[in-house]
Amino acid sequence: MSQEERPGGGAPGTTEQPEPHVLPGATEQPCANHPGRMTMVTCSDCGKPLCPDCMVFSAVGIKCRQCARLPRSARVMLKPERFAAAAGAGLATAIAIGFAYYFILGSLRFSFGLILIFVASGIGYLVGEAVNRASGRYRGLRTALLAAGCTLVGFLLPPLVAAAISAGLNWRTVVFAVGARGIVSWVVMLVAAFLAFNRNR
Repeated sequence: MSQEERPGGGAPGTTEQPEPHVLPGATEQPCANHPGRMTMVTCSDCGKPLCPDCMVFSAVGIKCRQCARLPRSARVMLKPERFAAAAGAGLATAIAIGFAYYFILGSLRFSFGLILIFVASGIGYLVGEAVNRASGRYRGLRTALLAAGCTLVGFLLPPLVAAAISAGLNWRTVVFAVGARGIVSWVVMLVAAFLAFNRNR
């Protein structure tokens, strides 16, 4: 079989590349690197339009040369709508868990113990995972700080709301009261916030 008769016109011994997949509704636009060439194919990571000479075929789609060289964690972009979704998911999860935590804590009537550290681990993990999933598995300082902040809100809001409804706000409410219980509450909150932070870092 001659070279012209070979599928794709490739030279003998070369591996035939798969045909670029064009998404429905895609519009023709100039290649990002060769403005004189029109294409309907874009990088699956950054969306840059690519002509055949700029395409890099990978196991998960066609990429530009820059994205193909970077690790996946560096290619993921945190869009504003993703950040807003992560903030909503993190706050909703933290507040729901926070109210449940204080309700259970009040029902059992214990103030400290190693079990609370395990509870903090669970709270931090759940809030961190909610932020991580809602952000599209983005990991970075912004989502890490967001997860930690949501965790702090989840711990601080329930006692403030309860105090406002029953007896009004005061400094003892903000610091979870003075004494051993207050110290343990702060430790539990900070441990949970750190774990949520670390989950997204």
